[in-house]
Amino acid sequence: MFSQTAFTQDQFIDILKTELNRNYAVLKDSPTPAYYVSYRVQDMQVYNVRASFGKLLYNSNPVQQRLFNIDVRVGDYEMDNTREIKGGGRSNDYSNNALVLDNNPAAIQKTLWRTTDQAYKDAVKQFENVKANVAVKVASEDKSGDFTKDSSEKYFEPPIPLKNFKFDVSEWEKKLKKYSEVFSDNKDVLSNMANLDFELVRKYFVDTEGREIAENEYAYRLHISISTTADDGMLLPLFLSYFAIDVKDLPSDAKILKDAKELSEQLSALRKASVAEAYSGPALMTAEAAGVFFHEIFGHRVEGARLKQESDAQTFKKKVGELVLPKDISIIFDPKLKKYRNMPLNGSYVFDDEGIRGQRVEVVKNGILNSFLMSRTPIENFPNSNGHGRAMIYFDNVTRQSNMIIETDSPKSEAELRAMLVEQAKNMNREYAYLFDKVSGGFTSTGRYMPNAFNVTPLIVYKIYVDGRPDELVRGVDLVGTPLAIFSQVEACGKDYGVFNGACGAESGSIPVSCVSPTLYIKMIETQKKAKSQNQPPILERP
Repeated sequence: MFSQTAFTQDQFIDILKTELNRNYAVLKDSPTPAYYVSYRVQDMQVYNVRASFGKLLYNSNPVQQRLFNIDVRVGDYEMDNTREIKGGGRSNDYSNNALVLDNNPAAIQKTLWRTTDQAYKDAVKQFENVKANVAVKVASEDKSGDFTKDSSEKYFEPPIPLKNFKFDVSEWEKKLKKYSEVFSDNKDVLSNMANLDFELVRKYFVDTEGREIAENEYAYRLHISISTTADDGMLLPLFLSYFAIDVKDLPSDAKILKDAKELSEQLSALRKASVAEAYSGPALMTAEAAGVFFHEIFGHRVEGARLKQESDAQTFKKKVGELVLPKDISIIFDPKLKKYRNMPLNGSYVFDDEGIRGQRVEVVKNGILNSFLMSRTPIENFPNSNGHGRAMIYFDNVTRQSNMIIETDSPKSEAELRAMLVEQAKNMNREYAYLFDKVSGGFTSTGRYMPNAFNVTPLIVYKIYVDGRPDELVRGVDLVGTPLAIFSQVEACGKDYGVFNGACGAESGSIPVSCVSPTLYIKMIETQKKAKSQNQPPILERP
C-alpha cells in the first residue's frame, strides 16, 4: 500500500517527519535522553445536523479542525516515564493541541517544536517520580517492561476530498425535521432530538521507529432520542441509532419514520408501565442487549494495559487456558472487519493510535480464554501489541476494545430459548422471568478498592410469565452483578445476531466500538431498582 512516491504527494506528512527528526536528534542526546517520540494528528471535517420537533436547532455548516498529540518517552523499553505510580496513579494528559489547517511548514513546525519541548520536560519530571516510586514501593507483580518492541510499517491511503461524498446539507436538514416532527403530536414526549453526524477524518502517525501512516476514516451516525418523565419522577429515555460507512446503507425514510412512530408509542406505554421490584432469576437478552452486556462485563477486563495495574482486580489475568464460558461460545475482536453478517461496524480501523496494524484476536475460543487485547504496554507472556492501543486525540493511548464478535457453535431457536427460560423460572419458583429487549449502555468497575461489579442500563424490559400470560412491559430496572458469578450462569445463545454500534468511554476518552452478539440466555441474573428523581414531572402540558 505504501510507496515513497505516494507519500511525497502528501506534503503534511513530510512536514511532520522533518520536525520529528529535528527534535529527536537533540532529545536523544540530552542528559536524560528520549528514546521514543511520536506525532499523532487528525484532520477532522464534521457535519452536525440537529433538529427537534420538526425544527432545526442550529447552523449545519461543517466544522474543520486539525488536532495533534505528542508522546515523548524517556528511560528505556524496560522502564520509562509512563510506568504506574503506586499509591498515586498517573494522570492522563489532556491537551487540546491544534495545528493550522493549511500546510504552512513554518507555522506547523513552531507549534510542534514548542509542544515537543514541553512534553519532553514533563516526561523527564515524571520519570524522576517513577524512579523514586520504584525505590520506595514493593516490587511489581508483573515483571514485564513498559513498552513493546514491535515491527514498524509505512502505509498510505490517498486523501479523500469532502466533495467526493456529495453531502447535501439541505437534504439532511429536511430529513431530520421530518423525522423529529413525528413526535410533535405525542404530548408524552417531553424532549426530542434527531441528529446526523457525518465525519471524515484523515489520521496521520509518525514516530522515531520508522512508522509513517496516513489513513482515512469516515462514517454516518444517525441518532433519534426521546424522553419523558413518569408521574413518580423517573426519567425514561428511548432512542433509535443507525450507523453506516456508506450513506446507501442507512435505512430508507419510510423505515426510519416507521421506527420513530413505534418508538413514540413505546415511550407512552413505558410511562404507564409498572415499576419492577428487585429480582433474581433467569433472563433472556436480545442480540443488541447481549452485545452491550459482554462489552461491559467482559471486554474491559481483557484490556491488557489495565491488567498490568496493581490497583486493577485482574479478573481474568491468571485464567488463560481455563474454561470461562460454555464450550460452544467464542469471543473475537477484529478491527479489520467493516461488516459482519452485512451489519456495518463502528469499531473498524487499519492501524491503531500507536501505529500498529489492527489484528484479529480470538480472546475466547470454544469457551477457553486464550489471549488479551494488547497495546504497546506489555504484560507477562504477552510482549507484543495486537493493534488495540486507542485514544481520542486529546488523550494518551491505552488498550481498548474494537469490534467484539460473540459466536456460538450450538445456536438455539427463539422457541427453544423461551422454553429453557420458563422451565428454569418454574424450577426456581419464580412467577416470571425477564426479557431485556433494549439497553442504553452501562458502566463497570475493574479496580480492587471498590466492588468489582457492573451495571447495565436496560431501557425496554418485559416480564415473561411462566403461566403463559402475555409479556408485560415494566420500567425501573438496572441489571447488576459481578463478572465471574454471572459468566458462570451463561447457558445458551440464539440463532439471530444484532449489533450495538456506539461509543465507549474510559481513561483514553470516548472511542467508537461495536458489539455483535446472538440472543443470550442466562440462568441467573440480578436486578435492582433504578434511581429516580424526586422532582415532579412538568405541571404544564408541552406546547
